[in-house]
Amino acid sequence: MTTVVVPLPPEQAFELFTTGMATWWPLSTHSVGKHEATDVRFEGAVGGRIVEYGVQGPVGYWGTVSDWDPPLSVSFTWHPGSDPKRAGRVTARFRPVAAGTEVELTHTDWDAWDHVLDFYVRHSR
Repeated sequence: MTTVVVPLPPEQAFELFTTGMATWWPLSTHSVGKHEATDVRFEGAVGGRIVEYGVQGPVGYWGTVSDWDPPLSVSFTWHPGSDPKRAGRVTARFRPVAAGTEVELTHTDWDAWDHVLDFYVRHSR
């Protein structure tokens, strides 16, 4: 589990984390297409997909939204460019605190969230 605090109200923190993912996700280092990656889109609804795009269209599917409860929580499978049957599961919970919003992220099978969430926190300022 990883926890960070961002200086935003829960509604904005949730939106930035999900449908605003393209603004903070480090595509140059954490993507399927590497240098060809141009965008990541998080479709905000149960069944929505998280899709990486390149200049010529979709490059890889990262996951599928399984729970969508703005601004409280979101859960999704996580399998960037790999077999969905081997997907991990990510759950992010958003809780108001004096300094903004505490984001608690739980994920099975991927240890890089600490590093990636640093980009999220920096972009929230």
